[in-house]
Amino acid sequence: MHSLSRQCALIGATLLASLLAACGDHEDKKTIQVAAKVNGDEISVDQIDQAMQRLGNVPAARAKQAQKQVLDRLVDQQLLVQKAMEQKLDRDPNIVAAVEASKRQILAQAYIQRVMGGAGKGTEQQINDFYEQHPELFKERRVYRFAQMAIASPNDKRQAIRAKLEELEKQVDKGRVLPQLAEWLRSQDIQFRVTQNTQGAEQLPLESLPRYHKLNVGDLVFMPSQQGVAVAQLTGVQTQPLNEEQARPYIEQFLQNKERLKLSEDEVKRLRAAAKIEYVGDFAALQSEQPSTEAPVETAPAATNQAGEVGQGTQ
Repeated sequence: MHSLSRQCALIGATLLASLLAACGDHEDKKTIQVAAKVNGDEISVDQIDQAMQRLGNVPAARAKQAQKQVLDRLVDQQLLVQKAMEQKLDRDPNIVAAVEASKRQILAQAYIQRVMGGAGKGTEQQINDFYEQHPELFKERRVYRFAQMAIASPNDKRQAIRAKLEELEKQVDKGRVLPQLAEWLRSQDIQFRVTQNTQGAEQLPLESLPRYHKLNVGDLVFMPSQQGVAVAQLTGVQTQPLNEEQARPYIEQFLQNKERLKLSEDEVKRLRAAAKIEYVGDFAALQSEQPSTEAPVETAPAATNQAGEVGQGTQ
């Protein structure tokens, strides 16, 4: 199924590329370097180069092998596209709509990437200020080890889980909390999974980091999630500080990403302010409704290490 899905995605991508290419037929075709022909249809060197760029940094020793693999995939893709065109799938309303949506997304993304291209990495003062304002990330940086229990539960059982956890937390031996919670969950026929993971401070949500920084070994964190709830227990912590020089690349990346986001948001606001936008019918009523003020759900520490105990009934 995964292979079929990938092939369908390839067909959609190539159909989109074909449409976009049709817009540029006026370009000098003599400049196109051909890598292969599939039943007469050309695969260009540019297509291979673009696919290679998406692969990231490929070691020089593997470059030729990677190029061959990319070309083989493009040949397979072109064969599938040819069959799709024979069956006139490019005229299917669902395919046409999907191609148009992809085209809009690509164009919008290309424009916003150009807008964000001017984002800087921050001044010396900004870098220094960020370093000093976030000791939990740098001067007092910690690496945390968690035992995390992901519990698949409907909304009506979350309060009962929270109450049981609070009851277990009162005991002196914190090491028994998760095993006893697991036993109780089995008795309630509630699915869960336990994992062990290790994360540096920079891998945790920045807005929640001060709270994690104050945790002691044995402390628990209870967090709702989209699938249910998560309970994380701190099982170990190690201090691994970073000086300002070591922290600089991370700070520069953070400040640049923040500036890119601001440039993007400001440009969308500017375009909205300059545009004439009219909402029609039911959508006009939706626009008049007050936006939700519900606080975002805090995410649990992501599992980055080996899996541990699997609860009853987990898949």
